[in-house]
Amino acid sequence: MRVFYFLLSVVFCLSANADQPSSQGLEKNDAYNRRIMANEVFYKADTTHDYKLSVEDGAAWDQYGKLDADSNGQVSFDEFVAGADLPYPAWDGEVTRNIVYKRAGNEVLLLDIYAPRKAAKGKAPVFYYTHGGGWTGGSKELSYETRPLFEQLTKEGFVCVSVMYRLVKMWDPNDDVLMRDGLVDCRDGLRFLKKHEKELGLDMNRVVVFGSSAGGHIAQLLTFSSADAFPGESSLLSDKVTPAAGVSWFGPSDFRDTDLFVSDGLKDQFAPDHWANRITKADSFNYETADAETQRMIEELSPVWWLNKDSAPLLHMQGDQDTVISPRHAQHLKEQAAQKGADVEILMVKGAGHGWWNKGIEPDRDTLNHLTVEYVIKHTAPR
Repeated sequence: MRVFYFLLSVVFCLSANADQPSSQGLEKNDAYNRRIMANEVFYKADTTHDYKLSVEDGAAWDQYGKLDADSNGQVSFDEFVAGADLPYPAWDGEVTRNIVYKRAGNEVLLLDIYAPRKAAKGKAPVFYYTHGGGWTGGSKELSYETRPLFEQLTKEGFVCVSVMYRLVKMWDPNDDVLMRDGLVDCRDGLRFLKKHEKELGLDMNRVVVFGSSAGGHIAQLLTFSSADAFPGESSLLSDKVTPAAGVSWFGPSDFRDTDLFVSDGLKDQFAPDHWANRITKADSFNYETADAETQRMIEELSPVWWLNKDSAPLLHMQGDQDTVISPRHAQHLKEQAAQKGADVEILMVKGAGHGWWNKGIEPDRDTLNHLTVEYVIKHTAPR
């Protein structure tokens, strides 16, 4: 259970922490993003989970005790934010970070724009990344997963965009954010880019959405659902985007059938309805016996429910040893695409678990990156 310390800090005023606008005149908020980055580190350091760092946190106190500005024997989250070294992941190209694309309640939602290393002929195509993390965690910051893709695609003239979205706060039963809200945010991120495509030099008719795990699920939904689906920020509703294609790495394809989450013959699996509390905040659900409102929510969050012969094409890659998102999801997606005449390619990765951390997978990681880049380029070629 990950706590969002930056939302617990009542002294933090969102409206007072906006930064100077970007070079394109868009609002930025580096201060808010710093608190989010601090949250990741502080949560791991706070081994006693008492919302502060002290000598009881052992090695973390040895490392961060010097940040105790008021010398009271503890480091608060605000003290940590003020003094901790929180560098951004290294990137040797041009990047505009922490552009505000919307606000939702007390959360400010940001995206990063990585400029092409090679000038595009006309407007630049867009590679739009939605991170994973079980709909409860993860970050828009550059990672081992996105770096090789961003490096290759920016060299090919792409603008790469990484988007933050609202997360389900499992630690707070009173918080009303659900999985669907994150999807609304990611759709609004596309709408925001459409609204500002001229000043950003983007071709929003040539967008490929990409994500892994929970982000792969979001990428599937953005690919298959209509441009009007998942309405959010009212000022963005008229800015419609239909992706040219999508790429999903090991994302689930259907929540209506919990049997799809069973990985045949594999150990250490989650319960089939493990993800229910991300969708409804209930500990479990059964689609067949759920009330109409819950059924509708489950349907909306099931990518294959949207799939039809006119859906944008999708490449889905799935490890055959995945115990988090069962390989059954890939097979189900393949079968549904065949029945509906949809353009979906499935690539099973032999020996790969969730996240493809293990060695000896086939194809290997470099090949999977290369195939992803090839697919993106193919489906954004000028017509």
